[in-house]
Amino acid sequence: MRKLKAFTLIELLVVIAIIAILAAILFPVFAQAREKARQTACLSNTKQILLAIIQYDQDYDEMLPRLQVGPINWDGNINTDDEGIGMENELEPYIKAGVTWGPERKSSVWACPSDSVLRDDCDGAPGVGVGYDISYGYTYYNPADPTRDYGVFAGDEGVDSLTDAGIGAPSDTIIQFEWWEPNNYSRFIANYRDNNADIATFPAWPGFLSIGNYCGDGYQWHFSIGAHNGQTNMGFMDGHAKSMNHTRVMNTTCPTPGCLWNGLAPNLIHYDAQYHTD
Repeated sequence: MRKLKAFTLIELLVVIAIIAILAAILFPVFAQAREKARQTACLSNTKQILLAIIQYDQDYDEMLPRLQVGPINWDGNINTDDEGIGMENELEPYIKAGVTWGPERKSSVWACPSDSVLRDDCDGAPGVGVGYDISYGYTYYNPADPTRDYGVFAGDEGVDSLTDAGIGAPSDTIIQFEWWEPNNYSRFIANYRDNNADIATFPAWPGFLSIGNYCGDGYQWHFSIGAHNGQTNMGFMDGHAKSMNHTRVMNTTCPTPGCLWNGLAPNLIHYDAQYHTD
């Protein structure tokens, strides 16, 4: 009589253990590969927005767009108006992202595919009336406070953004970075940090700074420098983009949010070329 062969219990356990070990090794690799693909898509977004900024710059006598034009007007018309005119509005002729209000949308070139932070306009719930997500922030310029405001884009303080001639090292000057937070969306304006040193010292994703239930709608507001496996996509004045560790963009007085630039080179955000070498 022919004898049937079968696995013993120990053999089955060994096979299961091997499969479990392989899964533990491969799953993180798959996750990193997926995140790398998202990082590449985000880098492409960064490049496209930079090219739009350069086109705007050439059309307006080599002057960069403003971060904000006129006052912000919050109201309850969630599907009929734009609360503020900012960078995304000025670049719309070059990008064609579409309507800036309505339900939250992550399909625009302004949205990084890894940015999972919901936007919240305090109009009842996250995602209501915010329009398309904006995953990128910009360096802030205001000569009234040179210790903090040494970026290139002016806000609404009565000064203009810099011109090409005012930027000493365009190929080495960061003007755009990944900035993920609930208040960065098209119905408002493309956001920025008024203390540029925060770009180097803020927690990078998946880390974040929380300010709690800001709108009173139960949603916790988290702020973070966007990152992919520890690397943040940075956009430079000459139009190129690259991924780097955000802590390397400048020397600061301490490693946490709220710190200042210590005045020493290198500072890859400063418009003055003398601070780009150490």
